[in-house]
Amino acid sequence: MTLQQLRYLLAIADSGLNITAASERLYTSQPGISKQLKLLEQELKVQLEKGDDPGLALNSRLQILLEQRAEAESKLAETRNAHA
Repeated sequence: MTLQQLRYLLAIADSGLNITAASERLYTSQPGISKQLKLLEQELKVQLEKGDDPGLALNSRLQILLEQRAEAESKLAETRNAHA
């Protein structure tokens, strides 16, 4: 499972399960997102495109995770700049 796959899953959920809309939102190709989604489904052994799927129920947790990662990267950059 990669952060890119999680970003794609979140974008799909936020786009009403529309992979084409998610790809446009992320400025990437629809086949690329579909491929990564299939790899994630295989790893998790679940179909993530279904609206009642447990993977899409993680939407809010995924958002928090990605926000925390961005915050951590920002703090690391601040630390590096302070010591430069």
